[in-house]
Amino acid sequence: MNILIVEDDEAIRTGLGLLLELNGHNVLAAADGFEAIKLAERGPHFIFCDIGMPGMDGYQVFDEIQKLPQCHGIPFVFLTAMTDRESQRHGMTLGADDFITKPFAEREILAVIEARIRRQKPLRERIEALVADRCREVGAEWSHELMTPLTGVLGGLELIESEIDSVKPDELKDLLAIIRSGAERQYQLSKKIMLYFELERLKMSRAAYTARCDASVAIAAGVSAAAQRFTRGTDLTVSAAEGTVALDGAHLSAAIAELVANAFIFSKPGEPVTVMGVALPGRYRIEVADLGPGMSPEQCARVGAFQQFGRAQQNQQGLGLGLAIARAAAEIAGGQFLVQAGVEGRGLHVTLDLPRYGRRIAGSDVSGPETGGKGGE
Repeated sequence: MNILIVEDDEAIRTGLGLLLELNGHNVLAAADGFEAIKLAERGPHFIFCDIGMPGMDGYQVFDEIQKLPQCHGIPFVFLTAMTDRESQRHGMTLGADDFITKPFAEREILAVIEARIRRQKPLRERIEALVADRCREVGAEWSHELMTPLTGVLGGLELIESEIDSVKPDELKDLLAIIRSGAERQYQLSKKIMLYFELERLKMSRAAYTARCDASVAIAAGVSAAAQRFTRGTDLTVSAAEGTVALDGAHLSAAIAELVANAFIFSKPGEPVTVMGVALPGRYRIEVADLGPGMSPEQCARVGAFQQFGRAQQNQQGLGLGLAIARAAAEIAGGQFLVQAGVEGRGLHVTLDLPRYGRRIAGSDVSGPETGGKGGE
């Protein structure tokens, strides 16, 4: 890095220059403001400037250097023997990045360089660096997905706390947007985990589970939620007959949303995703199919919670809970869950086969599972 030192005291100028060179920097040294302006035309990466100089003080040097296009945005740090707050406020009002009071220690100089270089990086790059550091502390692949949004939130807050005195309004808005995005993502992940464990709990007490819903309504709600999230409504083909199943509507729609989201994630925009709900004698069958890369028979047989396949090839796998949520919903209703490779090994075909509950007569459902009769309602 090329660093310009503007200092009329030869001993300080020489000592600071030697310190910077020993730490791998190239030094440009000026004994007064007029020489500094000429050297600044070379476009240094960083400037240290004394304030109390004869002829042209540090404030004037700052004003003149800011007029040079090649120096726009260069970190500028004042060196001063003055410790009063008024002098420091004046320098910061002009737009200086920092103050170092003489006499200074080696660590102060190196720390201010490191801090200013770090601040010049884009905010998102700095957040990502913090996230990467935190995620390296976590073992399981799925836990990276769980930790990433939270570390983004914490990283954004950490930057605000460490740079609160110098962060600009636009930077603050960007940081808050990153924090909000991470918080919303964490909220959605938390909801998914809570839903999965809620369904697992309900499986343990199925005898007391009395919820009912019209499958066609729940399917429509789930499909709509996924389509809105991925903005791929034109890729969907949906057909769902009416039929009552022994599931809460929110649970079934959540399962459908997970299946459709999974189909969208593993297929390309423009490729069709099909959702069908068919009322059969005594059964209600829901099928979700896509034309993505699919899964091998071995992988289909191993589907479970926090289970992910091909993560190295597909980096949008989330927590590996989508299929597990759909399976749990089917089991609560006393139904079956089946995952199969698509036609000719392409895509994935997921089936929820649920018992129909009652028969629609004059706008109402007769209690008890349906055991016979023709398909359709």
